[in-house]
Amino acid sequence: MISQQEDLVLAECRQLIEKKVGWGRSDGWSTHDFERLSEQIANQTGVTLSVTTLKRVWGRVRYDSAPTPTTLNTLVQFIGYSTWSQFREMRPTPDLPDQPAPPVFGQEADPKPSQALQPSRSSPLIRWGLGAMLLAGIGIVLTILFTRQTPPVLSPADFSFSSQPVTKGIPNSVIFHYDATAAPTDSVYIQQSWDPRRRELVPRNGHEYSSIYYYPGFFRAKLVVGKQIMQEHNVLIASEGWNVAVMQEPVPVYFKPNEVIKNGELNLSVAAIKQRNIQMQPKPPTVQYRYVKEFDNLRADNFVLETRIKNTFQQGASVCQRSSIMLLCKNNVFNIPLSVKGCVGDMNLYLAGHHVNSKNTDLSAFGVDLSEWVTLRCEVRNKHVRLFIDGRQVYEATAPHASVSIVGISYAFEGSGAVDFVRFRRQDGTTVFEDNF
Repeated sequence: MISQQEDLVLAECRQLIEKKVGWGRSDGWSTHDFERLSEQIANQTGVTLSVTTLKRVWGRVRYDSAPTPTTLNTLVQFIGYSTWSQFREMRPTPDLPDQPAPPVFGQEADPKPSQALQPSRSSPLIRWGLGAMLLAGIGIVLTILFTRQTPPVLSPADFSFSSQPVTKGIPNSVIFHYDATAAPTDSVYIQQSWDPRRRELVPRNGHEYSSIYYYPGFFRAKLVVGKQIMQEHNVLIASEGWNVAVMQEPVPVYFKPNEVIKNGELNLSVAAIKQRNIQMQPKPPTVQYRYVKEFDNLRADNFVLETRIKNTFQQGASVCQRSSIMLLCKNNVFNIPLSVKGCVGDMNLYLAGHHVNSKNTDLSAFGVDLSEWVTLRCEVRNKHVRLFIDGRQVYEATAPHASVSIVGISYAFEGSGAVDFVRFRRQDGTTVFEDNF
């Protein structure tokens, strides 16, 4: 059981984390927000805290035991401290309320007020003793601060990092070339993307490392020394047409386009999924259709997307028919969720830096009848986004980080789903990409 004092310190830690991520009050966070927090913590610290662990820390899941030392250390490392002990000593608010002055020799622990026992101008010996104790305390604090070891400052210019895909399509291996001989320790890692599960320890004196990418997309590969990112660069893994997969770890189950593109639709049937020995219950699979390439001057701050989709599975645990349309950009995304009307209470909408969730924002317009075709239109002009569903405007906002190129589109369906068409245009009406299957 965590002590009352430790609980106060933990509350301060939570507040600092909430302030850092800037997502508003944590009592309005959804499961997706805790997933994003887990990703950010892992990306910065190299330690993955599960969503369940984070929910326990934030009191969203009942748990009577105290957080483990690893959990506490990781949380404070995310906000700039090295250990939980250091956070307790150096955090902005004091650990304990002001303590009474130490008792004078010969004084009772809880004396009656007495002029003879109270420090006064007539007792210089007492004043001298208290002053000496204060100076000694200051000396101890200064000694700790000046003797605290700080990690050496490393220069990114002393490191090199590059890569080259070995083929086209998916899966694809990437050969990383690196020079980390300037690293002071053997804590050298290559990370494929934001996902710390794709972080691998590599020899400090080595120069090559191979890694497999199982999904097409835009990634930001990193060379990490200790906890510092020394070098990073873009890795674009093109899909070479539509990549169709049932998502699972570590390797997805792939389907060829000619197995799913029929009758003018991109549609992976439930029967085809079951033929691969994939169970639809009790946990429905997630089907993903993804198209990734370098489009010709298609920017996220000025474009029009039009597409039509439906979800083709609504049984058992797939009653919500959760679906999403994600626009893949360089270092950012647009993620537009859809579900049946009764399940809009757990949604997250993300538009290149603009994020809202249905816990504190009305997203009920994104609840639709997905058993029928649903047409979505996304218009962006000078970063101002307007979303339309079946011709009716349902949302508008500014996408603050939309000054990037669009490199793909991804559809995800709980159970399975279908796409009727997809079309990207510039604001001048020029069609950049269109597929009617």
